Amino acid sequence: MNRWEIVILGLCSTLCLGREPFKPRDGSVPFLVYFLSRYRGLCVGTLLSRTTVVTASVCVADPTGSAHDTRAINVVTAATYRHPRRGIRVQVTKIILPKLPNTTAERAYTIQKSPAILLLARKVPDVLAEIPLRPITIDYKGDEALTLHEECLMPGWHFFYKGDKIYPIHKFLLQRNIRVQYLIIVKKSLWCNTVTVKFQKAMTNLGYTGYFDKTASVCVKDPDREAQPCHGMYGAPLVCHGKAVGVLSAPDAQWANCTGFTNLVHLFSAAHIRDFMTCVSGLFAPEFDMNWETFKKDIESDASGVGQYDYLPDMYDRLVDASSSDEV
Repeated sequence: MNRWEIVILGLCSTLCLGREPFKPRDGSVPFLVYFLSRYRGLCVGTLLSRTTVVTASVCVADPTGSAHDTRAINVVTAATYRHPRRGIRVQVTKIILPKLPNTTAERAYTIQKSPAILLLARKVPDVLAEIPLRPITIDYKGDEALTLHEECLMPGWHFFYKGDKIYPIHKFLLQRNIRVQYLIIVKKSLWCNTVTVKFQKAMTNLGYTGYFDKTASVCVKDPDREAQPCHGMYGAPLVCHGKAVGVLSAPDAQWANCTGFTNLVHLFSAAHIRDFMTCVSGLFAPEFDMNWETFKKDIESDASGVGQYDYLPDMYDRLVDASSSDEV
């Protein structure tokens, strides 16, 4: 095998696998959970310890209201196949949010770009779990340098595919099996300008007239423009270098951008939540030091789900309503 064949094979291992979301090997994402949200239908969470989950604040708090959801929340753990009879449901006993401003507009802006911490009632023993739970390391200090064209991934259940129609019927693909998609970090001014403007417009519609911190988020996209994480993926983590570095949030922007194939991911190391993340960091207890390259090979070892969809068309409209203030 000559030098150029080696280069081509190396390129193919990155590009030829396909950017379309694929079904990962069973048990390779033991840090992922999900729950039904009063405000966003279905939301994703990431385990930071056996009893601590990080998700998006928009999943548990109303940006236009004065208090977070006080109804009981049950997080589904230990299964990556969404079904009423799969997984173990654990009740959330406490929700921890960053300090929120008193004014409605500033509160809405803070909620749409911040994470929330959920404390679970109990630890799930491995013997009971279909997939034993293992929390992931979170980069809340900004130690990981995220460069342009950095390859990261996002796991979840809802993806918008090329050719799908948002209206009048199909809003997104509601998957039963978990999917993982590779995304790369790109220039925000070039690829996320539209979604940034939509986010700012949505916040302006809520009365926010303050400063928009552009350093609090990164722009990610699918290089092949095949699919993108979208509805029902709020709270999904962006995993880079084997650590959770950010969370998919800002639904009032993402909702209207599902045909753009780019996403704004808000960073856990953003300046506006630095004190909050440091304060709650005592709750974090990752149980394994993930080797990034090994993890990517391991997660792809059962990528047999590529192109095999398991969505339920009759459930498209049941989980997500047209609640965005900036729809197309």
